[in-house]
This record gives sequence, C-alpha cells and structure tokens, in this order.
Amino acid sequence: MVNADKRIACIGGTGNLGKGLSLRLSILGYNVIVGSRMQEKAERLAEEYGKILENFGYESNIIGLANEEAAKKADIAILTLPWEHAFGVVEKLKDFLAEKIVISPLVPMEKVGKSFIFTPPPEGSAAEKVAKILGHDKVVSAYQTIPARRFADISENFTCDVVVCGDSEDAKHRVIELTKELGLNAFDGGSLSNSRMVESITPLLLNVMVNNKIKKELSIKFV
Repeated sequence: MVNADKRIACIGGTGNLGKGLSLRLSILGYNVIVGSRMQEKAERLAEEYGKILENFGYESNIIGLANEEAAKKADIAILTLPWEHAFGVVEKLKDFLAEKIVISPLVPMEKVGKSFIFTPPPEGSAAEKVAKILGHDKVVSAYQTIPARRFADISENFTCDVVVCGDSEDAKHRVIELTKELGLNAFDGGSLSNSRMVESITPLLLNVMVNNKIKKELSIKFV
C-alpha cells in the first residue's frame, strides 16, 4: 500500500544515490519525487526509473518535478546532488524546506593528484552548513558511505552500516527508522556536529580503493 502521506523527494535525484533511493523507497510504498533543475529531465528520469521497477515486477510510485515543486510537496527531502551545487540549491529552496526533515548525504571533497581530501566549509561539515542555511534543527546527516552505484542496482541485495547524526531527536530517529526500512543498519551518531567525522570517511574509502586498486565500491561495517 502506498504511504500517501509520506512523500519523499530526492532533490537533484539524477545520480546513482538518488536513483537507488528512488527505486528502493518506491518499492517500500513511498510516494517518491525525483527533483531536477529541469522539469523535463525529472519527468524523463521518473519514467526511466518506473520502467526499471516494472521490469522487476514492482509498481512505480515515482514522479518527476522541478526541484522547487519537489521540495514544496515533500514531507522528507534528501539532497542527492553534487555538493558543489547543493548549498546554492538549498538557499533557493529554503522557504519550501522550512521545518521539514532534510537529509544530507553531502560530502565536500576534492581530488588532489591521485588522492581525495575532505574540504569542509567553515561550519565544519556540509550538513551543518545546510542547517545554517535552513535555520532549523531538522537537518539529518546520513548515507555518505552508501556505495551509490551498487545501491542503484536493485538486483543487488546488500547491506551496509549507516551513521545518522542530527540535533533533533525526532528527526534523527525518523531517518534511522527509514534507513532500517531500506534494509540498511542504522546507528545513532549523535549530534549534527559529528557529521564532520562521518563525511570525512568517504574520501578515506576512495583513497583505500585507489591505493589498493579495488574496483568494487567500499562501505563501512561495524564489527
């Protein structure tokens, strides 16, 4: 049954993480909104994702809208866009995202030579900068360490550990609940400021992949 009152928007949901979340949340029965700067692109991707679901025998609950409309209609918004563009987009959407749960998987980083380095903003982390722009405490940091390409392939049944950080206990625990619904292991990582440590894990994983010539995307597991 579709969760009619639970609309989740993937803002800029055109990459692998947005694709994986859109597909898997739709399978769970959520109404999913793929957001893009261009309405036509959002609609095209929603149709593409719908065909993937149909090929696997699932009904699609995915629609495509321009980012503004996606943010306006969403109960929960996930920022699945490149971090370089994210802060400007959040600034434009802040009126539509007021008091809504906003999930930040953003990781500010740069490639220097063959290495990746963490390049946080002055606020300390991407998630903290998003919270500063929005001016509320319902920003939750999560999903930075999901192997996005693998996650976008719904034929792959895998699990990984996800650290969830946030200053609103209600918002954080809603995201933990949602993460578990996705079949992932969710751990409470404490306050939003702890996102600084979590975000820095992604460039570390990439460096391990590069230095050890590992082609398969890596994630984290607590043992």
